[in-house]
Amino acid sequence: MSSEWSSPFISRALLRTLSALLTICLLAQFFIAGIAAMTDPGWWTYHSDWVAIFQWLVIPLPILAWLGGLPRGRRTLFACIPLLQIALQYVLAHRAIEGRLAIGLGLHALDAALLLLIAAGLAVGLFD
Repeated sequence: MSSEWSSPFISRALLRTLSALLTICLLAQFFIAGIAAMTDPGWWTYHSDWVAIFQWLVIPLPILAWLGGLPRGRRTLFACIPLLQIALQYVLAHRAIEGRLAIGLGLHALDAALLLLIAAGLAVGLFD
C-alpha cells in the first residue's frame, strides 16, 4: 500500500467527508428552522426530527482527527467542539422552552451558527 493511502490519510479524508456532510445537514437545519419560525410553526417537528438523524455525525470526528496523524492537537481540539455544541444545543433549547432561560433560543441559534463554522472549517482542513 502506498504512503498516499496510509491510515492517517484515510482518517483525514473521512474527517473532511463527515464534516462536509455535517455542514450540509446544518444548512438544511437552518432552512427548516427558518420555515418554522417565519411561515409554518408545524415545521418545528421536522426541525426536531432532522437533528435526531444527523447529530450522530459529530461522534466520530474527534476519533478521526486523532487518527489523522501528526500534528493532531489543534485538529483534534476543533473536532471535539461539535460534540459539546450539540449537547449545548439541547440544554439551551430545553431551558428556553421550560422558561428557565429567556435568551436560550437566541443562544441556540448563535451556537448553531458557530457549529456550522466549525464543521465547515473541519471540512476544508482549516485546522490541520
